[in-house]
Formats: sequence, structure tokens, C-alpha cells
Amino acid sequence: MFSAGLQVQAHNMISESGGLGIFDIRPRRLVELGYATGLRSMRRPTTHAWSSGVCSRCRTTRTEKTDMETCQNGRQIQVCEFIMPWTQQRFLTNPVAQYTALAQSMRLYYDALRDGKLVKPKDVSMAGALVVLHRGGRGALEAWPKIFSGTKMLFNRVQKAF
Repeated sequence: MFSAGLQVQAHNMISESGGLGIFDIRPRRLVELGYATGLRSMRRPTTHAWSSGVCSRCRTTRTEKTDMETCQNGRQIQVCEFIMPWTQQRFLTNPVAQYTALAQSMRLYYDALRDGKLVKPKDVSMAGALVVLHRGGRGALEAWPKIFSGTKMLFNRVQKAF
């Protein structure tokens, strides 16, 4: 029930937040787990958000030319470089590898919660704390209960798993 509740997209997809695969594993966590290196931030290319002839993201004025261009002020995401034998394509086409990475991640977070290296809020189950860590890392757990709506949806889905 727990891992099934964390499935949010097809195994070969990259989310709007830059998360990879069926469990939306974020690049920062892939680096921490040893699958990748070279973590860096970038703006995800997106379409212009026109409002009264001006893009609200990049402030470009609408013309025939800009109608077809990509706005470079999309969402801030992180990207990484995979370490051999992994490539992004190989990871995205291998749901077993994605499940293995999720299991490894959950085990490390569980151990950190159990050993007191991370503090679980009193009103949160172990499953709930793990999903918050999975989606938002240590910062999200520390900010509890202020979490993004997508994280809250997953939290509600798995909170009672254990």
C-alpha cells in the first residue's frame, strides 16, 4: 500500500518539479543515493503566460515572433548527471531500478527518524513522515504542517499505511 500510494506518474516521465520516474524521485535525492552527481538548478522552459500582451513570467512583450518562443522563466528545478552504469534514459526505462532507489531512500530516511537524526512531528505517522521527506526532503519535514498541495495529497493517501 505504501509504495503504491507514492506512484504519481508513468515510469518514463519527468515531472514539472524535475522528479524522475513513477515515484517522482527528485534529483537531489538521486545524488544523495549515489545514482547521480552534478546537482544544479535551472529554470524549466515553459510556454509564455500572456496577460494583456505581456508574459507574466519573463515580461516579454507579445509579438508574432514571441508567440512561438519558449519562456525561460519557468519553474525552478534541479537537474543532475547520472553516474555510470546509469543514464537518465536507462533509469526512466527501468521501473525496478526506480523501486530499488525508492526503497533505499525510504530505508535511509526511516533509519534517520528512528535514530533521532530527523525529528518526526508528533501528529504524523512514520509513513506520513516518510512521504513528506520523499517529496520535499528535510526542509519539508521541518516546515510541517506547511507543505505543498501535491505533498499533502500523497500524505493523505499513505499517512495510515503504518
